Amino acid sequence: MNKLKLFPKIVMVIGAVFVIAGIVAFAGGIWVNGFVTDQLVAQNITTPDDASIPNAPVVDIPTALSMADIIQEHANTYTGGLSYAEMGRFAAADGNPAGTSNRDEALLDDNGNPVQNSSRNTQLTASGLVTSLSLSAMAIGLSYGILALGLAFIILGFVVAGFGYSLLGLITPDVAKRFGLNPIATNT
Repeated sequence: MNKLKLFPKIVMVIGAVFVIAGIVAFAGGIWVNGFVTDQLVAQNITTPDDASIPNAPVVDIPTALSMADIIQEHANTYTGGLSYAEMGRFAAADGNPAGTSNRDEALLDDNGNPVQNSSRNTQLTASGLVTSLSLSAMAIGLSYGILALGLAFIILGFVVAGFGYSLLGLITPDVAKRFGLNPIATNT
């Protein structure tokens, strides 16, 4: 094989690799988007009346973030704005949502055991739900980025492969004739 023809062929192979990588990335973006959206749909969540997007099924980024925001708002209202880490494990005898982690200061049930701090448990549940919805929104957004990256790789691959083919045309008479060009080198 003529060493002069090797470089353009390598460039064309690199272009083909970019096209294949772009197709794989694009397909991955479609799959991630579909998977996360299907998971949201399967949960059958509808935003409440007081959400920023009221009475809407949670199936995309705006509705997932709207639901996450209203869950956190409701949890903060119930807990007096305290986070999970700011509250004690047990309910306080005085009803303070901050509770206490001291068994001696805790509200006791009929058996004399400390009562769990329901405000803390609410904030823990809310934190898990908010995180899950936020990650779903982020995954959908990331899938759009992967789609764009895949498309960019496909375009770049065709450009690089075309560049390699053009280089080959400059040194190969048969290829050059297709474009009406005179090759700079002849077959040897």
